[in-house]
Amino acid sequence: MQECQRLSRCTLPATAPTTNGELAHALLTVKGAWALCAAKVDMIVDCQAKAQAKIDAETGQAEKGGHD
Repeated sequence: MQECQRLSRCTLPATAPTTNGELAHALLTVKGAWALCAAKVDMIVDCQAKAQAKIDAETGQAEKGGHD
């Protein structure tokens, strides 16, 4: 049985920019955190879809095999 990674909360780093340069850096940092979160969610969704496809295929095989 294939198991997918456990879902965990995405976190964003705390920022308190006081200059335009710090604000630009904070934006890049937050964008990076969101990208990592999205990648984690995508990985789990893909894993779950593959696991469901495997279950569906096995169920279909069992149903076909039972009617012969």
